[in-house]
Amino acid sequence: MAGVRKGEIYEGDPKEAVKNLVAALKKDGYDFTVGIDPYTPIADSQRIVVAGRGIGEKKNMKLIEDLAYQAGASISSSRPVAETLKYVDINRYVGMSGQTFKGNLYIGVGVSGAGQHLKGIKDASTIVAINNSKNAAIFNNCDYGIVGDAMVILPLLIKELDNGEAKKPAPPMKKIKRSKPRKMAPTNPIYVDLGSGYEYNPELGDPENGIEPGTPFDKLPDSWVSPVSGEAKDQFIKMDVPEDRK
Repeated sequence: MAGVRKGEIYEGDPKEAVKNLVAALKKDGYDFTVGIDPYTPIADSQRIVVAGRGIGEKKNMKLIEDLAYQAGASISSSRPVAETLKYVDINRYVGMSGQTFKGNLYIGVGVSGAGQHLKGIKDASTIVAINNSKNAAIFNNCDYGIVGDAMVILPLLIKELDNGEAKKPAPPMKKIKRSKPRKMAPTNPIYVDLGSGYEYNPELGDPENGIEPGTPFDKLPDSWVSPVSGEAKDQFIKMDVPEDRK
């Protein structure tokens, strides 16, 4: 789990979704007139653009490179893209067994949101997800998301971030404070896997594991386990909703 996130998902018209995303990021304080070497070490990067399996063929990595330039970010990937597909060097993937990203902006493209990957980005200030499956786990763990074909979304996003001028050197990193979710939290008890921090949200359910949105915790089958840690249902702790989330 990447912590409690805004969870603002944009669907529908791709151009409108991209404009809304960029406007939200600028409102959060991101300056896209600055840039860095896209092969800056992940540990030294304020922003990263991450390619997942959903990026498709290797030639599509050109879009990742162009997006990284316009976003002022380093190029990264999920583990399979580095280890199996070998699109990037093995030292550039993020996840529990790879690099840990503690910078400001994470943009994942075609990343499903496996537990080990989410643990590697849990300290990012802002998580953005682009995926063509609205049921991708990463949408349950992001601040902003666009549901759509990356081959359509990325060219639009690259264009929207391009101010027509060369990027200025990025200043020393200033950690951007994470925003609280805008949606009001439910007042009923919450159920948390303390080992990983994963919180079961009845409104979202767990579609990838056959749990429909709207399923209460007590209606989950006994065979259900945490999608992040694999902990059994009976290992979850029942807690009251924190006061600052009511």
